[in-house]
Amino acid sequence: MKSKTLQIISEKERIFGLEKSREQVMEELKREPQIYGGFQKLSLRLQKEFLDFCMGVRGLNITYDPVFKKVFNPEYRPERLEEFLSLCLGEKVKIIRAVPNESERLTAEGSLLVMDILVQLESGAFVNIEIQRVGYLFPGSRCACYASDLLMRQYCQVKEEKRRQGQKFSYHDMKDIYIIVLLQDSTPEFGKFPDEYLHYIKPKSNTGLRLNMLQNYLMIPLDIFRKIIQNRDNRKPENKLEAWLMFISSDSPEDIMSVIEVYPEFEKLYKEVFEFRYQKRELISMYSEALSIMDANMVEYMVEQQKKELREQEKELQQINKEIQKKNKEI
Repeated sequence: MKSKTLQIISEKERIFGLEKSREQVMEELKREPQIYGGFQKLSLRLQKEFLDFCMGVRGLNITYDPVFKKVFNPEYRPERLEEFLSLCLGEKVKIIRAVPNESERLTAEGSLLVMDILVQLESGAFVNIEIQRVGYLFPGSRCACYASDLLMRQYCQVKEEKRRQGQKFSYHDMKDIYIIVLLQDSTPEFGKFPDEYLHYIKPKSNTGLRLNMLQNYLMIPLDIFRKIIQNRDNRKPENKLEAWLMFISSDSPEDIMSVIEVYPEFEKLYKEVFEFRYQKRELISMYSEALSIMDANMVEYMVEQQKKELREQEKELQQINKEIQKKNKEI
């Protein structure tokens, strides 16, 4: 039993590196005033996550937007995103280019849509991958807006290419667009499907008529995925897509070792991620950006909640006015 425990510790050190105490990490931070200043600006929860990662007792949380973009950067490491997308879409894909994530204004007074990671595939299709920690901020209506934006981008691109080639534009030249959303904390709608974590959505007619409407959606509630994994006896991925989702959604040492046990090729990726322990300047920059995004998301969420409360209050006032009017008529 003791030998097995030592073996597990040895394997963990091979992946995570040697553990450090909290005092050691804090001492390293204080040697760099700029890094330590950035650390002090983090929320208490982010400070704890930062320290746990630097101490080597937990992994790095990939669901933070800047970390996700760093790990899955399509310009430097396209093969990672290609494999993940191939598993998500059920077909082999090849990325030909990363597309700027900021759109042009659709209308004079319209707002800019800023997407997380946007790529174009060899087939001509556009794929937008979104990582969203607050599920309420990415409802179906927002998905539809992103899909519309992608269609407009493709339309403008194809039309311009045809013009340059002296050819006439045809809508048959348009390719599919895909919106893939990874939800850290999903909304109650997803809770109605506790055994499902891959929701493929495509426009469908009531008669069975088939027309390619181009829009394709994949919603992945990571919280439900984690519950499904945790409810298993061995807590191991059953396929490569599950291994990628565990890599993205969990920083637990147990889950990390489970993924590597089933898919040893992930060891190299985890080691690369753990190198950030020794690049504290870049690491604190990513955490600071994550905090900024989280604060912006929280403000947006609070505004949405206030709007919802106001709508409910307006409905209540309207109902009260109706009752008053009814009583006045009776009087």
